Amino acid sequence: MQSNHSFLSTVNPVLKLIAHLLAMCGLMAISDPKTTFIIWLYAIGIGLTLGGWKAKYLITRLVPYLIFFILVFWMMAAFGKGDQTVWKWAWFHVTEESLRNGLTISFRMLGFVTFGLLFTSTTDLTAFMMSLIHQCRISPKWAYGMLAGFRFIPLFQSELKQMKAAHKIRGYKQKNSWKAFARYALPLFTQGVRKSERLAVAMEARGFTGTRDRTYYHVIHTSWIDYLYLFFIGVSVLLCMLYI
Repeated sequence: MQSNHSFLSTVNPVLKLIAHLLAMCGLMAISDPKTTFIIWLYAIGIGLTLGGWKAKYLITRLVPYLIFFILVFWMMAAFGKGDQTVWKWAWFHVTEESLRNGLTISFRMLGFVTFGLLFTSTTDLTAFMMSLIHQCRISPKWAYGMLAGFRFIPLFQSELKQMKAAHKIRGYKQKNSWKAFARYALPLFTQGVRKSERLAVAMEARGFTGTRDRTYYHVIHTSWIDYLYLFFIGVSVLLCMLYI
């Protein structure tokens, strides 16, 4: 998660997450493919106008999911049930009901992906954790623990690449995937335990106790713009559900 310095990056992370979760709940309550499609286009429009998305970025991120969309639509349409038969051959039975359900579920999936991408591409991870502490009153122990865990992911990825390169130089050939998993997982797990212990000692040495009554260098606040965005998303999805 990394902010792209767009307008949405200035919205409070927790309220932005609540807004997108409300939109996803609305998608789950809709059984009409037309309404689901419009809400998905609505999410794309927000990304292009307020989220700082470019056409190239949108295409590169959504093309893999579009392929999955086609597969899901075909499975739902070709093997669904219904009375109004559109096409039938061998074990394939396409009906109007199965086409409708396939389009609804596929567009719903794309809506989930788009709203999720809209949140992750415009939200800074540190700001999100600070917002959880200040707005949701989550314990600093949990928040900083999750933040440290997310920060370890790129370190593990780079270490895994180094281990694979070292094994390749030594002539190791991967024959069994489970043996390769054990070969890489054990040293990564050991290094993770060591790094977590060093991190815990360093935080305790700097006076971190996990209590709530502590000072913060960055304090995340809420403003009327944040609530306006939440209201804007909620009302727009509700209007789509009622009048489309």
